[in-house]
Amino acid sequence: MKINKVSGYCLSSQYGDGKVFGQPLGVKSIGIIEVVTDEGLVGIGETYSAVYVPELIEPTVKFIESLIVGMNPIEIEKVYESMNIPFVAMNGFIRTVVGAIEMALWDIKGQVEQKPLYKLLSETNINDFDVYSSGGSVAYTPDEIKKDIEKLPFGSYKMRVGVQSWEDDKKRVRTARNELGSNDLMVDAIMGTLNTWDKETATNNINSLSEENLTWFEEPLHPANLKDLRWVWKNTEVPIATGEGLSGKLDFDSYLESDCLDIIQPDITYCGGFIRAKKIIEMAKEKNKKVALHVWGSSISLMSALHLSIATDVDWLEVPTVKLDILSNEFEVIKQIIKDKDYSLRNGLGVKITGETKNKYPFVKNSGYKI
Repeated sequence: MKINKVSGYCLSSQYGDGKVFGQPLGVKSIGIIEVVTDEGLVGIGETYSAVYVPELIEPTVKFIESLIVGMNPIEIEKVYESMNIPFVAMNGFIRTVVGAIEMALWDIKGQVEQKPLYKLLSETNINDFDVYSSGGSVAYTPDEIKKDIEKLPFGSYKMRVGVQSWEDDKKRVRTARNELGSNDLMVDAIMGTLNTWDKETATNNINSLSEENLTWFEEPLHPANLKDLRWVWKNTEVPIATGEGLSGKLDFDSYLESDCLDIIQPDITYCGGFIRAKKIIEMAKEKNKKVALHVWGSSISLMSALHLSIATDVDWLEVPTVKLDILSNEFEVIKQIIKDKDYSLRNGLGVKITGETKNKYPFVKNSGYKI
């Protein structure tokens, strides 16, 4: 069997109520990779980078295609190494695209061996992990937070802060805590996007929430600011989580070797694929750190993270609550699978992209995340 073709493209659809913070055109774009074999098998993957730079996905995949066409897709490690372009593929954008291609290779292998992907990642392990609902837009009022919590698919909840005044944000967090009772509450400052807090601001804000019994406080500083994150970690009492903005070995090694976090948050569609994600999880456990998989994409992203959660020592899985029309039916099916813990999944990844879906959700130019 050989790789015949690799293609990358984006699909766009309405996101939430069409007025979601950071999506000025009212739509969200998803970056999809397809690897096609000479025997007609198609594997799919997703790259989180398309949320920000959708126009770059197609030409980047076209270049990488030239490196791996003709190779055996079942020899995943070998193909993966062939995509390690010196310097530029160590981490960052190229690494996220490489990881999406690698995801598609695992999908093909599962189809060939007639196994769901998690059984390829681990033949014996069925991991028990917690799940949390992820919503709570930075723009929501306390009343909107209440309404958001009323319709949670899972009892634990993550909300966003950092745009409104801190006094207003504290009211929003208190509202969530009162509504949730004893269920887990996570707070995300999304400073990888906003980048408006310094270490003193982050520390003061986190400590002001010390009585809210937070499961963690997420991304209090920009991910490039590792030095100051160490300072914040040492001067706060709330567990610190970060990692969605990290990619490649150097990023994760640097964070896990430092005293700067309690929970690491790799995203399978951003960190470099399943091979990289497994190593991150193993290293985190060696360092006595917990793992919460970040998910903020389509059903491809959620299903990939589910396979990884089943097969490895993951502590939490994130399930977004903001509706994305693309593959929305599949998303609801996956949520039910998670609730039922019924892991008799289809072979490979278990999600397909049809021609009908491609025609229904054409890419909208200039739809990348903007503030």
